[in-house]
Amino acid sequence: MPENPEKLRTLYDEWAAGDFSRSDIFDPDVELESFGMGERLTAGGIDELITSMAHWLSAWDRPLRLEAEELIGSGDRILALVRWRGRGKGSGIEMDAEGAHMWMFHAGLVIRFEVYRDRDEARGALEAG
Repeated sequence: MPENPEKLRTLYDEWAAGDFSRSDIFDPDVELESFGMGERLTAGGIDELITSMAHWLSAWDRPLRLEAEELIGSGDRILALVRWRGRGKGSGIEMDAEGAHMWMFHAGLVIRFEVYRDRDEARGALEAG
């Protein structure tokens, strides 16, 4: 497993509190892509990543909980099985959903971040390497 998985746990705590400013674990050219989500997320570079995450998460009332339930390491990647809990700002609809995040590292920094709605799809991506 890449070094310092606790940095990811800290990042999730910060995101849950609405703080999207952490950049010290990301490569400046980090890429973001989502799979199976209603609104496709993509970003190239740390500034776009922070803006994209802040925009997506701003659609939810606080507190939105985005929790990593389990971290699974494989080589230079960590798969985080996550749970989202919150209420939509416009709709008022309560959400409690599972998903996954794939974190890919190089030289101790995140170079790619993938968001999956389907945990099995994410596990398949981890196994495919």
